Amino acid sequence: MKKWSLALLLPVVLWSTTASAAIVTYSSETAWMTAVGVFVTEPFNNSGLQPSTGVFTSVGSIQADHWHDRVTVSGGESTSFSYLLDTLRGAGGTWDTSPAGEGQALGITLNMTGGGTQFVAQIGPIGMFFGWTSDAPFDSFTIKAGNNSGVAETFDLDNLRMAPSSTPTPEPATLALVATALVGTPFIRRRFRSPS
Repeated sequence: MKKWSLALLLPVVLWSTTASAAIVTYSSETAWMTAVGVFVTEPFNNSGLQPSTGVFTSVGSIQADHWHDRVTVSGGESTSFSYLLDTLRGAGGTWDTSPAGEGQALGITLNMTGGGTQFVAQIGPIGMFFGWTSDAPFDSFTIKAGNNSGVAETFDLDNLRMAPSSTPTPEPATLALVATALVGTPFIRRRFRSPS
């Protein structure tokens, strides 16, 4: 590669590593479902988490068929959720910040695939669906205490919905790709065959 082409490529590489994800937030569960199409649901049954749900938490747990948690700024408590089978392009659920009275609210941050974080929003007081989509994949999202007054935020989360980044390729499209590759193979072999 020529030196001048490397010089032209450097600004593109720097721009791509510092670009942030475009986040769209939703207060309508129906609108979020329409936007993502395919998603999985973690219902937080008392029998335990789905095998595909990952969680790292300071104090949260499943109680009465929902996720019950408490986060504080001063104590540094947080909870992170992930989908163990793929990266994500969206998530959401039914949030309730009133179990112990309204407190500091909740700050939601994405842990981006490849590194870095992206702030989604501060929510609370809230007692309804809240979700988001990202145009860049993320590995997990972290819930921490927000900036409202108070000493903590106790919250419940139900029906966590996560939208995987990859969606299955429909079978007819897969067959068309394979057929195109097979038809083109003889032409490629002829072109690169060495002269005798």
